[in-house]
Amino acid sequence: MKKLLWIVNPHAGRGAMSGKVIGCVTAFQQAGYDVTLYVTQGAQDATRVARERAGEFDRIICAGGDGTLNEVVTGLMEAPVRPSLGYIPAGTTNDFAQSLDIPKVPAEAAVIAAGDRLQALDIGRFNDRYFNYIAAFGVFTEVSYATPQQSKNIFGRAAYIFEGVKALTNIKAYHIRVESEEVTIEDDFIYGMVTNSVSVGGFKGITPDGVALDDGLHEVLLVYPVENPMELQWLVNDLLTHNMESTRFVYFRTAHITFDAVDEIPWTLDGEFGGAVQRAEITNCARAITFATGEGKKQELSDK
Repeated sequence: MKKLLWIVNPHAGRGAMSGKVIGCVTAFQQAGYDVTLYVTQGAQDATRVARERAGEFDRIICAGGDGTLNEVVTGLMEAPVRPSLGYIPAGTTNDFAQSLDIPKVPAEAAVIAAGDRLQALDIGRFNDRYFNYIAAFGVFTEVSYATPQQSKNIFGRAAYIFEGVKALTNIKAYHIRVESEEVTIEDDFIYGMVTNSVSVGGFKGITPDGVALDDGLHEVLLVYPVENPMELQWLVNDLLTHNMESTRFVYFRTAHITFDAVDEIPWTLDGEFGGAVQRAEITNCARAITFATGEGKKQELSDK
């Protein structure tokens, strides 16, 4: 039989996997897998297990939030071999699951995770770390990792909104030199993100056109400072309407980009704190990991 390692974060999303194990394991077994279950014991444990045991299995599946998926992807990127990867979303926002057309019901997601619809997707490298779908700095970026887990469990996405409102009272601008093959800019920015996702923060349509998750390119959005609440509203309107003539932000695609700042900038990687650095070098690792995807996303990717 094929061998499968199932890595589960028991604390993600209000303990979302509680009572769902039998249904998921049944789906794995029906797909022809001999299942090994591993329950994470703390931060970075998923990375260690994925890295050390990747060579023993034909597929690895993880259940948890975007942070858990990030840990497993990091482990696979550091492993000598990379089996295909399935994902059962069990966090609060689960942005990457939306990009892969994976349902929220664990048993349904398990069928996809153990299925044969596979696609090699891009992974981002941030200095010496990795991310699945977003590296970002500035206003709101600290919300995801600053929001207490208890609040996430009780209030869900509303907890992020509460923390976000607090962030509006202290919008800091960072002076940065941004360089890529396509663009060189030195200016002040209040927000920046490098992404490979159709959804950010649980909200779709941030980027102005379609996103391919396997094209070797990241989408980059840089936002200039705003002076008052009215300008902030105009900025939001420009982003939501994809007004590419706007002077309030810059948008482009690239495979490699560097950020050199006057001061250290705190970054978030897939919703978790990624460290504070003066220089960030971000590279697109094209089609680095093969994911099990939903039917709709498989078709969309294969058509590109």
